[in-house]
Amino acid sequence: MSSTTVKVPVELRDRIAARARSRHVSQAQVISMALEALDRREFWTTVRHGYNSLRENPEAWHDYVLERDDWLDAPLIGEQ
Repeated sequence: MSSTTVKVPVELRDRIAARARSRHVSQAQVISMALEALDRREFWTTVRHGYNSLRENPEAWHDYVLERDDWLDAPLIGEQ
């Protein structure tokens, strides 16, 4: 795997190094975990905004709730 150097302030480097030591992982893994957490946060923020927008349209929200309930009440595979 290739690698590169990223310039960060000393304080940030030290925080990354401390987190890596405490979790017994590499500094690259700490950065990767932080980015994954940020990606998840952004994903769920987008989902929340989408639901909020849907709720602003009563007809669309009603249609969504009906479809959601149909899916939730559907029999599982093998059930009658």
